[in-house]
Amino acid sequence: MTIRDSIVDDEEYAQRLAIKTNGGVTFLKVEDLSWIDAAGNYVRLNTREGDRHLLRETMSALEKRLDPKRFVRIHRSTIVNVKRIREIRPQTHGEQLVVMEEGQRLTLSRSYRDRLQEFTS
Repeated sequence: MTIRDSIVDDEEYAQRLAIKTNGGVTFLKVEDLSWIDAAGNYVRLNTREGDRHLLRETMSALEKRLDPKRFVRIHRSTIVNVKRIREIRPQTHGEQLVVMEEGQRLTLSRSYRDRLQEFTS
């Protein structure tokens, strides 16, 4: 297992993510994530406490490692923790706005709307 690999505790999906830091490696619990966005060749992990961490990985690869019952992709560059969604507001041209508990406003694109719909039904 490499530093970049997640720590899996007898589960199918990642429970913690290993993040390289200047002083070594920090382990971030997946349950502490609020939302994830693309940042070039990295993904930015945003926690409920407001911390931000960079992880060198693609959105697609990280999405596969996260539990789809807890995390859903709402845009080509955004994945959210469904437990942290406060509300969903309609916007123009079929897009919607996802408001997180921390107040962050994220775009839900039309092409990803069906993925989130199962959580709101």
